Amino acid sequence: MALRTGPAPVLLAVGAAVCMWPCLRLAKSQAVPPDVSKSLVIAQVSVAARSFAPFLKETVQIRYSLSHDATVTVKVFDPDQELVRVIASKATRKAGANRESWDGRDVDGKVIPNEAYFFTIEAEASGLAPAVYDPITFSGGDFGDITRGELSHDMGTFSYKLGQPSRVRLRVGIQGSAMAKTVVDWEPRVAGTITERWNGMDEDNLVSIWNRERFTMILTYFTLPENSVIAVGNDRYTYRAYKTGLPAPRPKKEERPFTGNRKITPHFLRSRVTDRAFRVRLSFPELEKGPRVALPEVKDRILVRVDVDPEDKTILINQQHEIMLFNDFIFHAEEERGYLPFNFPWEVKQLPAGEHILTVNISSHSDQVGVGSRKIRVIK
Repeated sequence: MALRTGPAPVLLAVGAAVCMWPCLRLAKSQAVPPDVSKSLVIAQVSVAARSFAPFLKETVQIRYSLSHDATVTVKVFDPDQELVRVIASKATRKAGANRESWDGRDVDGKVIPNEAYFFTIEAEASGLAPAVYDPITFSGGDFGDITRGELSHDMGTFSYKLGQPSRVRLRVGIQGSAMAKTVVDWEPRVAGTITERWNGMDEDNLVSIWNRERFTMILTYFTLPENSVIAVGNDRYTYRAYKTGLPAPRPKKEERPFTGNRKITPHFLRSRVTDRAFRVRLSFPELEKGPRVALPEVKDRILVRVDVDPEDKTILINQQHEIMLFNDFIFHAEEERGYLPFNFPWEVKQLPAGEHILTVNISSHSDQVGVGSRKIRVIK
């Protein structure tokens, strides 16, 4: 597909699924039984805001309706379906409209990190079967590619539209060659016009990508569970740091069967701690016995060591992965069952004098890709 850059609309390369913004499907709420007089029903569930800033002391309300007086438990869960907070525990609520409020703090009173969170509601009434609102069972995970957007070199932005709140991944690279960067890595976004910032450079900020021939972008989404709310404004710690810093895992949400014949992406149920790009590190061990050399000078060959950050190695444990190497975005070599660290001699005799870039992609079988690059200067 042709790709135009600049302030005009651009057409993105697409993967297995193609979907313009108007055809993003809306999740359907659970159907209300026709005779509510004989059933306990939770209906008209909504959230007052799609995003909020707990660090600014903002709160969010969840609204719902009950068909009968009931005792109600409302829980907040993180994207890994682990308990964040119980905001109502067997509380007495009247039939009709009700609301609960959440201040964005967890069970320990700590402000939550930026992420998407969802609610469950459990209701009980004497003589009636319990009712449950669990959006995971009927919504979220619907996936596709967004094929149009607007890229501005002057502003360093890329804008596109989402039909409903979704998790988004934006990858850029050279078509038929290396992936250069994951610009957005399955981050939650509200519905509407979204603007992402990117300076056009690769993962290690060494080379401009968007001016290269065959530059391409792949923007993929999957929808969030109904009535998810996105926390923003926490610059003190990431979701990953928050989760790994917990003294013990928190209780998981009760498993309940999915309704309908849903086709969801595997990423929907994966952990947000590990389902992400990992950071590739390239070094030249023969030259860098001390500090890193910014631009090594090489005449014939140089030994390259490929590895990932120690904290990222758990992502690749028990997973096969592939290592691909590119000289100036031209395919150079491939190791189909790579082991890390991976060492290889990079022969540069055939390269002309001057600066060259080595780009390495490490791909897992779970659709995770890590990118790393280094520059060298070839001398004759």
